[in-house]
Amino acid sequence: MSPTLAKFKYFRSKSLWILFFAVVVSITGHVILFFGIPFLSFGSPPKIADNLIIKTELRVEPPKKIQMAASSKKKQVLQKSNTADFSPPSDLQQAEQGGGKQEGQAFKLPESSILYYDAYVDGQLYQTGELNWFVEGNTYRLYINIPYAFVGPFVFESRGTVDAYGIAPTIYWTQRGTKPPRYSRFDRNETGGGKMYFSEKPEFTPDIAPGTQDRFSLLFQLASLLNGSDKIDEAESIRSIPVVDYNSLEMWQFKSYGEVISNDVPSLGITTNRHYALMQRENDPYKRQVDIWLSRDLDWLPGRIRSQETSGRTLELVFKQKAANTSIQAKSQ
Repeated sequence: MSPTLAKFKYFRSKSLWILFFAVVVSITGHVILFFGIPFLSFGSPPKIADNLIIKTELRVEPPKKIQMAASSKKKQVLQKSNTADFSPPSDLQQAEQGGGKQEGQAFKLPESSILYYDAYVDGQLYQTGELNWFVEGNTYRLYINIPYAFVGPFVFESRGTVDAYGIAPTIYWTQRGTKPPRYSRFDRNETGGGKMYFSEKPEFTPDIAPGTQDRFSLLFQLASLLNGSDKIDEAESIRSIPVVDYNSLEMWQFKSYGEVISNDVPSLGITTNRHYALMQRENDPYKRQVDIWLSRDLDWLPGRIRSQETSGRTLELVFKQKAANTSIQAKSQ
């Protein structure tokens, strides 16, 4: 091969690599521009409103038992799964089967439904997320799927029963994209308490109090209490709920703004909402700020959820529409 031909092939090959690199950089730049960098944010944690900072020790009241309201006559269905392992009848069930009803806070589970939400990351609209809530008798399944381009979905699932203190998760798991799922298992005893077990921290097995929720079951616990009686949690009141994440157990304090007629859920227009905001302790490092809006028109199911992470990234779900009952039945079969 002549030196001239060799130089020509060398420069041609080099030019192709430069062109390929330029195309990759261009595509990557457009992806970042339109979708952001998954799980990364260059912002800083947002400033917490002064009225959401706990500056004194709050007295946490013991958990209150519930009294189930009359269930709907509509047939409700629960998606079957080989992984579900539900606990035996609770003292709440035994009391009802014995002809008496347990005294306590009025409580009524929302009916099975499929809700669709617009998913936003730092204000940028992404694909539509889906929330599946199925309930049958004394068991429930909550499944949330939030698509994320090029990474895979964010998936959250909670399964469990209803005991004497309300919704009682037995398993909670979460998965981001192609990463392995992370599990939190509730090993409850006959009183509603028990132990927690975490796939991320096998050595961490804290005791749990009755009424302990996971990050998403707490929304349905609140909805069930409001369906039982909307006279609870007036403006400025604080509700304490022990909450489990994939590797932690903490007492979360939610400040209620009471019933407000607003358009905080645009797709519903002007309607009655309940806004709860997670409070932060003054001396604790910032973790996340959580705001939830429960909507009367959705039987107090969440109309909007916003979470501001420690990185400064804001994740938000805003109600879009509700599936027809026929779609719910088809999905559950």
